[in-house]
Amino acid sequence: MHISHLDIFQVRNLKHLSLDCHPCANVIHGANGSGKTSLLEALYLLGRGRSFRHRDLRLVVNHKSTELVVSAKVCKTEPTKMHQIGIKRSSDGEFSARMDGKTLQTAGQLASILPIQLIDAHSFNLLEGGPLQRRQFLDWGVFHVEPGYSAICKRFQKALKQRNQLLRHGRMPLESLKAWTAELLPLSEQITASRRCYIKGLISYIKSAASAFKGLGTLDVEYYQGWDEQRGLAEVMSDDEKRDLSSGVTNHGAHKADIRIKVDGVAASESLSRGQTKLLVYALKLAQATYFKDSSGESCLFLLDDLPAELDYQHRQQVVNYLYELGSQFFITGVDERDFESLIKDGKHQMFHMEHGAVI
Repeated sequence: MHISHLDIFQVRNLKHLSLDCHPCANVIHGANGSGKTSLLEALYLLGRGRSFRHRDLRLVVNHKSTELVVSAKVCKTEPTKMHQIGIKRSSDGEFSARMDGKTLQTAGQLASILPIQLIDAHSFNLLEGGPLQRRQFLDWGVFHVEPGYSAICKRFQKALKQRNQLLRHGRMPLESLKAWTAELLPLSEQITASRRCYIKGLISYIKSAASAFKGLGTLDVEYYQGWDEQRGLAEVMSDDEKRDLSSGVTNHGAHKADIRIKVDGVAASESLSRGQTKLLVYALKLAQATYFKDSSGESCLFLLDDLPAELDYQHRQQVVNYLYELGSQFFITGVDERDFESLIKDGKHQMFHMEHGAVI
């Protein structure tokens, strides 16, 4: 899968960009504030329906415009087919997405046609942040290999929200609480089973990707399901009832799951240097993309924001070589063109120089 042509209208300082993209490497270089990250943001909008920089999409619309539009021609591999996809967002909050002339109902439909892996300065929260980032990482993978997973997650989130609202309300019939608990239990167990199956397959890919980078040590990956594995969730939630009522939240379930990564027997967040942490995050993302390709026959689109600032030259080269071997299309930003001169393979890249929101 790759984008052959990209059009961007009124995304931050990008008034109008029209790019013919290379199926392998696309390098965007220019001074700070020239619009490099906004270009990646536009691509992310196209694949996720949201921004990785701000929750409120109205702030992403150019302040002199009333709406933004991003569209692209996407070439799929299996089977070979060209799709035209596009999204539009207005400053008053309206959002729409279309593929091949047909309106899409959910952002998940965008994600299916354009699977995106983003690595930026905040991606390192995958190891250093809370469990939410690691659950999102895990759910991205399950979503792309298991049809129907997204629908189960939505039902689970609805049931969890309703149960928590009852808990915060204080006085309520216990029958109502038990009804939402009964709704939550099987959904939590279905999500857990899907995540376990996925992480079991992913572990070997993580270890293989990590071995491509020197100095990461021996990795162990453990999945914590969100409650004591020696007990059933129904028993745990029954015992939790008073605690849940006191705290106003559901204390155990699939929403409390986590991935625990150890290096040489010690938690990665405690044992790795900043540079090693960055490398491990790249290894995790590359492993997930490799597993996805082996499962689906398609490659991911990689967005790498300011790669030269995040990794030294040797490890930059290892990452880029991995992406070439994987067959993924990737977009890399950086300030200085010279940082990429010996990094990118001749004949397998396109260079874009940005100034003041335009490609020169």
